[in-house]
Amino acid sequence: MGNTSTITMTFDGCGASVESLTWAQMVMWRAVERFGGAAERFNMPRWRLLPRPVPTARAVKALRFLIENRQTLRTHFVAGTDGPRQHVVGTGTHEIAVIEVHRYRARQTALRTADEMAARRLDLVRDWPVRFCLLVERHLVVGVVLVASHVALDGWATDRLLADVLDSMGGRRRPRPERYTPLAHVRTERAGVGRGTLQHLERCLRAAVPSIFASCTGSQAVPRFHVHTLRSAGIVPAARTIADRCRTTTAAVLLAAASAVLATACGERQVPVNIIASNRFTVRYRSLAAALAQDALAVVPVGDTNFDDTVRLAYRSATVACCHSRYPPAELDRLRDRVEAQSGQACRITAYFNDARTMHPDGRPVEPAPRRCRRTDARGVLLRLDGLHDNDMQFYVRITSAGTAYDVLLVTDSHLFSAVRSEQLLRGIEALLLAGATSPLPVTGIAALTAA
Repeated sequence: MGNTSTITMTFDGCGASVESLTWAQMVMWRAVERFGGAAERFNMPRWRLLPRPVPTARAVKALRFLIENRQTLRTHFVAGTDGPRQHVVGTGTHEIAVIEVHRYRARQTALRTADEMAARRLDLVRDWPVRFCLLVERHLVVGVVLVASHVALDGWATDRLLADVLDSMGGRRRPRPERYTPLAHVRTERAGVGRGTLQHLERCLRAAVPSIFASCTGSQAVPRFHVHTLRSAGIVPAARTIADRCRTTTAAVLLAAASAVLATACGERQVPVNIIASNRFTVRYRSLAAALAQDALAVVPVGDTNFDDTVRLAYRSATVACCHSRYPPAELDRLRDRVEAQSGQACRITAYFNDARTMHPDGRPVEPAPRRCRRTDARGVLLRLDGLHDNDMQFYVRITSAGTAYDVLLVTDSHLFSAVRSEQLLRGIEALLLAGATSPLPVTGIAALTAA
């Protein structure tokens, strides 16, 4: 790494105000508070090399414009007696890190810098929720690195912010001033949540009693949570083939595979699952530079005939769930307390599904080109990663794009599944997709594919 310095950038003349958090921000605030010293796991790093170097002065000017026109970038999040509040500041300074690099090493420096910045916890009372770093060669900016707190932004908003930074620096277009702000969204949410959403949430909570994991018998390991990842090129065309045949989406296919494998492992016919939903379903919400993602509660049935039936049921369940995925976290707590009091049992939905395939800020998916991934018979590469000591997800599947392949991350609780069993479940998801691409697979055949 080259020499490191700091540019102090002043902003002023902006509006200042104090408001409560959005519902999605409150969800992530709770998570960060729960994990305490391990909360850096909620930092979201991004980096990009510029197609053409730009003068440092232009890059700093572009960042100043964005900071003055994006409330989130000049906001502190402060705990209070009546709950956390977001304090939007009108005047202040941002410290922009600058690293001298040689262009041929810019990529490695960007990767390393992103990891280092993401490893440091953000103190949201004193720090801004987004850190910036410029990679500079001879007074020309060749790359940008930023790290955002998940309390302030979600993945969509962070990707959008990076796109705005690049567009502004490159002079291709100047991002518009913010028309729909986080504070305006807080005021929108004061209208509350509809009766239909409350009824949907309660139905899902009641479906989680008793827990689907009641029959699972793992042995506790150290660290407690296993983490595995599978990079598979074969499941890319497989998911498309099944989606085309069922007239659904690849997201529904991947959700169905994860749910069917989990249900089979637990000897159940349906799976209550939290689907992490971006909630960017209107133009106004897609423009919002704030966290909007929340858990969409769904109950995914396995079905009685074949895996295609499971896919269609998953698509319907996920669609309904996402329509009811905006709600106050406190309201869900009250519903859970009532269900637990009536049933006499704990009510927890600890299975999660996250379709985190990279998205353009305009909503277009970044997917491998179909002509480059036609094989549906090759097994992927499975790796075991460092485990986690603490986690609030007992079964978590995340899908991301990786060139011509998909990366499938699986986190499991060792109280439920051993490391070997977790690998079988991950391989089972892949095997189910590959087999289902050939012809509709009978539900009765899922167990053999997943070693259940």
